[in-house]
Amino acid sequence: MVSRNKSIYLWVFAVIFTISSAVYQRMTGPTYPTKVSVSIKGVDYHFKLIRSHGGDDDAEIKLEVPKNIKGTVKYKKYKTNDEWTTVEMTRDGEKVMAKLPHQPPAGKISYIVYLYDGMDTYQLNEEPVVIRFKGGVPLIILIPHIFFMFTAMLMSTRAGIEA
Repeated sequence: MVSRNKSIYLWVFAVIFTISSAVYQRMTGPTYPTKVSVSIKGVDYHFKLIRSHGGDDDAEIKLEVPKNIKGTVKYKKYKTNDEWTTVEMTRDGEKVMAKLPHQPPAGKISYIVYLYDGMDTYQLNEEPVVIRFKGGVPLIILIPHIFFMFTAMLMSTRAGIEA
């Protein structure tokens, strides 16, 4: 039998461990954006390239760059022998933007982003980034799913440290 004080400490540890695990998974999981950097004429730029898109619209790749910089995105369906499709990024204020075509739920697209300043071309990502499309999930389904998932993580962590 565990004493009351020890039980409280174990619950606190279980909560901290569960939250830490969730944060770690969120920051390293397959939906976390890929961070890329590029140096253009001695100026470093840092971007996040999306790897997950929900909803029924096209996925937007947006990058904040100076007005003299333009860009293109090459993409194709993931793990296919399709030819790469190239789209020009359009200017949207301080950002350049390209849209990747919507895919059915669980559909994936590989893409590579290029920036150019009129003289030189800069490839942002050495390896293609894979973006996964997911369908919209109603909140009535999503909220209980998240609640039960975290409750199960907490309870299993607590049971594990008790053992």
